[in-house]
Amino acid sequence: MSDGRQHYSLVLENGQIYTLYGNTGSNNVFAVSGFLQGNGSSNNGSFSATDVKDASASGSVTAGSLSANYVAGSSFNGSLTEGTSVVSFTGAPIGGAIYNYNTPANLAGVTGNWSLSSLRGFPTTLNIAAAGTFSGISSGCLFSGTIKPRSSGKNILDVSLTYGASPCILAGASLNGIAISYALPNGQQELAIALIDQTRTGTSAFVGVR
Repeated sequence: MSDGRQHYSLVLENGQIYTLYGNTGSNNVFAVSGFLQGNGSSNNGSFSATDVKDASASGSVTAGSLSANYVAGSSFNGSLTEGTSVVSFTGAPIGGAIYNYNTPANLAGVTGNWSLSSLRGFPTTLNIAAAGTFSGISSGCLFSGTIKPRSSGKNILDVSLTYGASPCILAGASLNGIAISYALPNGQQELAIALIDQTRTGTSAFVGVR
């Protein structure tokens, strides 16, 4: 990206786009500093989304628009506009040995315990059961939900999460989104979860390795 950050972008079969942005550290772990979520459309190599929400680590949500030109399976290049700010980006497919979008998601591959960090930087413990239910705690905030392979057969997990009472920042809120899991060069596995509520004003994200 033209602002110096890296991105991982997914355009789903229904036109939704999710973009995780941040930087890769010396340990090859991708540290997420925010994410985009939008509803767009594709036509003859062009993609556009006029209702993008940009969720930052501070908890703010900024409205914007995104446009890109793409060659399926080859490139995804465009720009994100938020007010007078424009950030350009280029994208290419991730190697299939790391992440293959066209392979069905494997729930068994993410079950068990995870030590994650929330987008706001809070340490988070997550336990995913074999049936696809999960529970967790993030800096004293309890939450629970479900995670399941996306019905499209793509390598995406659909996630629904509900927060408990105080001290949760989003106490009682229900959020939906996606998760992806992929291999790291050091043999570890990274899990990234991005969530947004129905009003698209409340957001959460979690990232970690094991």
